[in-house]
Amino acid sequence: MIGKILRKKLEKGIFNAIGEIIAKTGISPNTVTFLSLPIAAIGAYFIYLHQIPYALLFVALSVFVDNIDGAVARAQKRVTKWGSYFDAMCDKYVEMIIYIGFAFAGWPLESILAAAGTMINSYAKPCLAIRIPLGNEDWPAIGERAERLLLLIIGMFVSVFMPTIYGYSTISITLILVAILVNIGAIQRMMFAKHLIEVYKKTKKKLMERK
Repeated sequence: MIGKILRKKLEKGIFNAIGEIIAKTGISPNTVTFLSLPIAAIGAYFIYLHQIPYALLFVALSVFVDNIDGAVARAQKRVTKWGSYFDAMCDKYVEMIIYIGFAFAGWPLESILAAAGTMINSYAKPCLAIRIPLGNEDWPAIGERAERLLLLIIGMFVSVFMPTIYGYSTISITLILVAILVNIGAIQRMMFAKHLIEVYKKTKKKLMERK
């Protein structure tokens, strides 16, 4: 929720301005989306090497690139359903690549918990869409992509200056916080899904009675 508000504010200013500049080069929005993958992979490699300052740079750059593809699409008037789908899929790959980097760097359990919670959180909405008609409205839950990546980036930044906090790895603490955040959000989404199913049943019953 917080991340989405921040993203909307950035879109009106920085993202749209940079998107318009990149759009003039003729590069396609999907190419911009794809570029987030190799950039994230470089970030994951630096995570594996425990060179967090460089990792932070590339992880943040990957997230930034992923956020301007929409601005490029709007500037070129090339907004498509396939582009939106491709962007969403690449989003998940970017996150998994980053978590893999942390897992191989010495934080396997924390990374698995964060990655698993992220996938469950993300799947809650499409899982419901299979069962009942569903719009694209926002869901009242924490742990959305922008929020968890912002938390991860902040944790990485802090770890550059404070590798440990009270004897515990700052990266480990950050990943655990991400895991807690996304799993709480997943539970919130499940409860909201239950509410939507009940509303759908009642609405469908009323329509049947009118017939």
